[in-house]
Amino acid sequence: MKLKYVISEEGIVKDYLRKNHISRRFGRKIKWNGKIFINGTEAANWYPLHPGDELTVEYEETLNPEIAISEIEPDIVFEDQYLLIVRKPRDLASQPSHKYFADNLISRLKNHFVKNGIEANIHVISRLDYSTSGLALVAKEGYTTHLLDDTDIDKKYLALVEGEFSETSGEINLPIDRESDHPVKRKISVTGKNAVTKYRVLRSGNPSLLELTLGTGRCHQIRVHLSAIGHPVVGDKLYGHPGDCLMLHAYRLRFLHPVTKEPIEIADRPDWLDENDLLLVSN
Repeated sequence: MKLKYVISEEGIVKDYLRKNHISRRFGRKIKWNGKIFINGTEAANWYPLHPGDELTVEYEETLNPEIAISEIEPDIVFEDQYLLIVRKPRDLASQPSHKYFADNLISRLKNHFVKNGIEANIHVISRLDYSTSGLALVAKEGYTTHLLDDTDIDKKYLALVEGEFSETSGEINLPIDRESDHPVKRKISVTGKNAVTKYRVLRSGNPSLLELTLGTGRCHQIRVHLSAIGHPVVGDKLYGHPGDCLMLHAYRLRFLHPVTKEPIEIADRPDWLDENDLLLVSN
């Protein structure tokens, strides 16, 4: 990563970077692992700046050697030099763990990075639950990740849920906390963190088809919220009833590219959506 600025007013490097949307956290990474140049001469983050100076910031990342490389390549639907969007299949962990060390989404992405000579860390922006399928947004290096923190990303999910609905839309505003006696399960609790899920009923029946939007990003949020109102996701063994698979899919990402400023919209339909429901989603 290389950033170049032409200075228009007096100041110091670290203050200038803060004004240009470099967070303190990312600024510290640049300080300890990057390089700063003023008019081609290496400088520190406390050096003064004057009008007409050219400030250059370099920050290089390398792939984490501790992450295993999966033999399976990721299913990429969009890619440029800054980011990519990948389809995550159901029953695949988003990141490595002791249980899912050899094959997970990041290990599959590392396969792609190594084969294509991409020397950077893998930053999964929209992590999906193990059982949830759909589109995941990935940044190729830290600066793009930083820019995406200030980017409004419209994420939509589709779910088949148990039971019928009398309303056409609704909002679930219930705080979510960890289950103290379970390694991954969450619960509704007054001591939990604020969580908001909006839903639109595309088809009422048993099961019903919902389109969902997250107002917050809590772990298992959609699943916990829908279970709390008596409409668990079909196939949810944690919060409802076991089935062949969890019928929850991240089907659309829409945002303004943080670098090019081009509008990005990618949609992906789940394999359990039939032709009649596809027409409902398209409307």
